[in-house]
Amino acid sequence: MRSAAAAEPGAVLSPSRADRARLTRATSPRGWRSRRRLVVTGVQLAVLAVSAAAIAGLLRQVNPLAVVRQSGHASWDVLALAIALDVPVTLLRGVRTRVLLVRLGHRVPWRRLYGVNLAGQTLSWLTPAAAGDLARPWMWRSHDRVPVEAGVAAVLYERVVSIAMMGIVGGALAALIYLPLPAAAGVVAAAAALLVAPWWIAHAVRRAFSGGASRSRAGLIGGGLRAAGRLEELALSARVVAGFAGLTLAVFLVSGLQILLLAHGMGASVPLDVAVAAFCISQAAGSVSALPFGAGAGDVVTVALLQAGGAGLVGATAVDVLMRLVVTLPLGLAGSGALLLLGRPRLQPGTAAGGGLEGIGTDSVLRKDVAAAPAVAGRAA
Repeated sequence: MRSAAAAEPGAVLSPSRADRARLTRATSPRGWRSRRRLVVTGVQLAVLAVSAAAIAGLLRQVNPLAVVRQSGHASWDVLALAIALDVPVTLLRGVRTRVLLVRLGHRVPWRRLYGVNLAGQTLSWLTPAAAGDLARPWMWRSHDRVPVEAGVAAVLYERVVSIAMMGIVGGALAALIYLPLPAAAGVVAAAAALLVAPWWIAHAVRRAFSGGASRSRAGLIGGGLRAAGRLEELALSARVVAGFAGLTLAVFLVSGLQILLLAHGMGASVPLDVAVAAFCISQAAGSVSALPFGAGAGDVVTVALLQAGGAGLVGATAVDVLMRLVVTLPLGLAGSGALLLLGRPRLQPGTAAGGGLEGIGTDSVLRKDVAAAPAVAGRAA
């Protein structure tokens, strides 16, 4: 009797073999990766469904043949001038990237800097949520010995701050369209304060990355901490924050001029602030699209804002289609050519010590990450 009673508590307190096996599977890295993969796949499918539904809804509201006829009203001179504006946009983006890399202590030759930027932009158009842009750090590391953590910090700063600025500037300009003037003035004032958010956020959280010992760790955690430290270094520099914001606002202005030019070429009267708002918000929405080239949400936003600015439904849709023609096609072809010219990234002598997010110091890992680049370039071309 005593032995049976003594065994009972032990049976209750000790998990069974099956329970231990389930606990091990749930907490193992492989089980965690499987669950993460399922969550990511589910999110991508949901975003894909929303993007496809947005395109389907737009096509149901407008006659595609009418859009084609309206697009034909734009003269070749207007299209050529709109395509020519791709040049200053590309130059401004290159200078912006250069500012970040120089601050981190690395100088990439201008020709290769623009080539890598165009290649990354093309890859981002071909991948969900523009994830292909993260190939740029490995290209810089391969060709110019830039440590991966520095390249990742530059790309993350560029992507996060650019998308945030698109939402801030686009939201402020959209407020001028849809809200009464007093409310719109309040939104614009708040947006102006948010433009320097990277600087004051970095100062607010700098203590979280003050420990330098943890950054010496190897593997993914150590590489992530080192990249976070470099990212903090960018955000703490008032000169970088101001210069990056100014160059990004110039990109928004020139891109808005492209939309304005196309709209006026088809006889639609659209103010410049509406055109800039359409570009900013559509690009921010397209950044999370699961469809190639950010299709879906970005197109619906562009059409809606241009309609609110005075263009008709057919005219607004025609402007959106022509923007795809004058921006995506030329820059996509340029990026595909850059991918082919850059070739497969390769490790140069002495780059193994540069480190990476996972302590990447072997040829095999780098080749595995970037071997598909020429194939993607072929599909894009």
